[in-house]
Amino acid sequence: MAAPMIRAALLATLALRVADALERNLLGRPPIYDVDAMGRRLFGSARAGRTLRWVYGPALVVTQKTLRLPPLFFGPAIALAELLAMPRVGATPPVRRWRRAEVPLLFAHATFFALAVDLL
Repeated sequence: MAAPMIRAALLATLALRVADALERNLLGRPPIYDVDAMGRRLFGSARAGRTLRWVYGPALVVTQKTLRLPPLFFGPAIALAELLAMPRVGATPPVRRWRRAEVPLLFAHATFFALAVDLL
C-alpha cells in the first residue's frame, strides 16, 4: 500500500509542472499563484516554493487516497481552501488583485491534480 501511495504522490506532484506550463501559455505569464512567486513572497526564495510544493502535494495525495475523496470534489475543495488561505498568509496578493482568468485556472489546476491522483 505504501509504494503505490508514494508513486501517486510523486507522479501527481510532478504532473503539476504540466499544469504550470499550460497556465503560463494561457495567461502569457506565470499565474499569481505561481509556486516560485509564492516561495519568494513567503520565504524570499523561489526554491522554497518548489520545496513547499513537494511537501504539500504528497500530503494532499495521502489525504485524497486515504479518505477516498472523489477528484471532482477534492480538487475544487483544494482550490477553494487555497483561494481563502493563500492571500491571508501572504502567499499571493488579495484575490481582488488577481486577473479574471486566474480564479478559474486555480480551480482547474487543483482539479487536474486531484484527477491525476485518482488515475494513479
